[in-house]
Amino acid sequence: MATLQHLPYLGTAEEDVLFVDWLVAEGQTVTAGQTLATIETLKAAFDVEAEVGGVLLRHLCAPGTRVAARAPLAVIGATGEACDDAALQRLLPTTPAAAGHKPMATRPTIAAPAELPPPVAPAARRRAIELGVDLADVVGTGPDGLVRVADVELAAANSQRPSDPTPPAADDTAATDDDTTDATTIPVRVGCPCAPCDEQSNDGNVDPAFLAAIRQDPGFAQLSSALKVLLYERHGAHLPDAHFAPGAVLLAGRICLGPGARFGRDTVIEAQRLCAGPLLHFGARCRVRATSLRFGSNAFFTDDIEVGGGGAMDPEAELRVGSHGFVGEHVHLNPCRRLVVGDEVVISRSACVMTHSFGPSWLRGYPSRFAGVTIGEGAQIGIGAVLFPGVEIGAGAVVLSGSSVVTSVPPGRLVGGVPAQDLKAAAQQLSPAQVADRARELVIEFGRQLAQRGRHATITNDHDALRLEVVADDGPHRLEFAAVADFAAATDTAERVLVAVSFADETMLAAPATTTTIGLEPPRLRGPLGPLAAAFREFLRKRGCRLEPRTWAYTGGWL
Repeated sequence: MATLQHLPYLGTAEEDVLFVDWLVAEGQTVTAGQTLATIETLKAAFDVEAEVGGVLLRHLCAPGTRVAARAPLAVIGATGEACDDAALQRLLPTTPAAAGHKPMATRPTIAAPAELPPPVAPAARRRAIELGVDLADVVGTGPDGLVRVADVELAAANSQRPSDPTPPAADDTAATDDDTTDATTIPVRVGCPCAPCDEQSNDGNVDPAFLAAIRQDPGFAQLSSALKVLLYERHGAHLPDAHFAPGAVLLAGRICLGPGARFGRDTVIEAQRLCAGPLLHFGARCRVRATSLRFGSNAFFTDDIEVGGGGAMDPEAELRVGSHGFVGEHVHLNPCRRLVVGDEVVISRSACVMTHSFGPSWLRGYPSRFAGVTIGEGAQIGIGAVLFPGVEIGAGAVVLSGSSVVTSVPPGRLVGGVPAQDLKAAAQQLSPAQVADRARELVIEFGRQLAQRGRHATITNDHDALRLEVVADDGPHRLEFAAVADFAAATDTAERVLVAVSFADETMLAAPATTTTIGLEPPRLRGPLGPLAAAFREFLRKRGCRLEPRTWAYTGGWL
């Protein structure tokens, strides 16, 4: 009997999501768990997996449309089973169509059903298969009961935890959206995890004939993401779990990427060498061109970015970007000479970084320079700022919006103006008491933000301690804060998150496996990521507090 394939709710705050592409054509046979389509939220791209096996009888939405959470996407049934409009109407709910959903022309209006089984994250489904876990026995702790990797692993362990655990050390170079951090040695900041491919290795070398063919074939860029990945890997590239929006294409002689790379609509990247750690992200309509491109983990480039310009394919043209940084819209990066961007650097929208100048003849006394640029770890480049050839921006320095930097900036300094002048220290020196006060303010503001989004959140302030409690359908979710970790025994909660400015290793390790522990100085996290912990982690990230392990992406939820 024919059944409806629904779009799962994955915790996004958006009322609807963008339907990107079908990966399975009408009439093809599918198995339960097979990837059918790709969707995009404001935060990330997701695969939609088949809820049942059978024949995909009919698509109910087209690429490029917006679809409400839990709305039907397709009809799956038996071979030869009819699926005309009358049959489809019998399957569809009688409620009005979900707000914002735009079905394909001439097709019946589609409504989101009221009740469906809890959704399962794709990574959790794969982990369940690996561990032999029946998903029917797993209780999801994510939004709307979303089953995560941590839930599957907890079910596999049957809630039995050894008294002296020795789990493997955390690996900063590997990540999924559902990671659980559990290590006997608590991770601390280790710098850029990007380990570029061995220059002598053949890993990722792409067949030149294949490259020549796709350069001549404009239709290749419009293929489905799954087919592009298949063809790239068949011809030598290494890009596990990559996703290509329509129009996105890589024209590189060597492609060696970590898991989860994402390339937005009509983005084109051209290079001799393209290497990256996990979770590389380029938004839509980016134009990237350089001889050598290397990125760390979780390097995030938004829409309409240009990398290239004059000399972009010179032998010395190289762009190296560290981990966990952000590059805003309409930024121009010119890597005619080596351009190095450190970890956690923010380059704001419309900024420009040049490694060569162009003008009247140097022989007539005009300036002309070809020189690399270095931006140190944790630096911030303001909106519309310009960095000229040869400058070095020290670690932790801040360049104010609209500034022109023609001389190097020392570490930790704030500069501004045209030309930029040294104004003062970029950061204020804080006492331990001030750090604790700021941490307390963060927790209070986090609770306020949850309440603004309709969560039933209350804060109890008890002198040196705070308790934030959020009531959800599965019970109370509780975040407890103290300057120094000293927490009472656990009470019955759906989720418990312990946060302290100072969290000793032995105290963190002694916490139960079901409890999330977060230390703020140094910033680190251990334990499962339920909806409250994940939302708080994202809240901290947006305020520059990035927890180890840093290779992680928020896929939506309470924020």
